[in-house]
Formats: sequence, structure tokens, C-alpha cells
Amino acid sequence: MKRLLIPALAPLLILGACGDRTQSPTSPEAPAQSSAATSTKPSTATPNASAANFQHDATLDAFGYYFSDPPIKSGPWELSSLNIGTLEDFTAWEQGKRPTTYAPIFLEFEDVTSPTAENELGQTYHTVSFRLLPEVYRVDGEAVVFRAKDKRLGDVVFSGAFDLEALKRAKASDPTDEDLIVLRGDLQLGAARLRNIRFTYFAGD
Repeated sequence: MKRLLIPALAPLLILGACGDRTQSPTSPEAPAQSSAATSTKPSTATPNASAANFQHDATLDAFGYYFSDPPIKSGPWELSSLNIGTLEDFTAWEQGKRPTTYAPIFLEFEDVTSPTAENELGQTYHTVSFRLLPEVYRVDGEAVVFRAKDKRLGDVVFSGAFDLEALKRAKASDPTDEDLIVLRGDLQLGAARLRNIRFTYFAGD
């Protein structure tokens, strides 16, 4: 079973939700070493960021959740998932339609020291989390790049690439391929540099 099963991935990735929340991170309205700051106000992308900062391959459908294997923590913050939206989400963002709580690629972190609760599937989750939206991204068959800045984590930079064959197999929903590594790269979290981070794929339920 994935870290947190999502009942309805499409509404999550299309609608977005508040960055600070006291509900399950698997809510349909909702899709790592750092500072121990307790603020949970969501980061937002620069409203007037140049479209040149955002690039995607219009033929590559990478829609879904990506979970680090093993999990990554930065102080109290654990990387819950790297989330990628639909091709339409990328197009809208690059045309300047940029909500403050959602982007076609974003990272979600949860505070593992925060209180826990139980979602509708009976799974335990932490009640404090936030989304980190990009200031720069590139998503295509050759590279996956994400850059942002956050007051809790500092500079956050992921630079990696898909294993396109593994991603294709994972998207085909073969149970034997559930834990395929589909994305690898290096992650900077403030002063920390983490090499060869690996991600598995989950399309959602």
C-alpha cells in the first residue's frame, strides 16, 4: 500500500486546497534536513514569474504522485510527495493562470511532530502540512527540475530525470511493478544536499 492512498486524485490535482490544514492530506480538495520554524503558511510562486521559467513536454503525461524511497526528512518536515498535474494544468500555469495553493508540479511536506488524526480510510496522518510551489520548473523526457525558496526549508532544488520505461510500466497498473523506481535525482534542502533520491509512482485511486 502506498504511504497514503488517495480516493480521488483528479479532483485533488485540479482543484488544490489550503496549504495549512487540519484535515487528511488525502482529502479530495487537497493531490526532506531544515529549519524547525513552526509557521505553516503555504509558499507561493512569484506571481509575475516569467513564462521562460516554466517548461514542459506537451507529449509527456506524467500525472500522478511520486513518493520518495526511502522517505526524506528535514528537521520536523517530511517530504510527503512530489505531485505532477495534467498537461492542461501545465498549459494553464504557463499562460499565467497561477493559483496560490496549486501548481502543475509541487512538493508537499508534513510536520511529523504535529498531532495526528485518522482519515476516512483509517490511515494516520499528521495534521500540519504545506505545499511548496515552483519558482522554476522543467518537466520533460530528459529532465525534471524544480526550484523554490521557503522560509522553513531555505532553497529547495530537485534535479533529476524520469526512467521513461519504468514510468510507462508503473502507469500500466501492473501490481508487480508497484514499487518501480520511476524518477531519480538530487535534492537540495537548505544547506543539505541529498544525492540519488528515488521515487516510486502512484496514480491514485
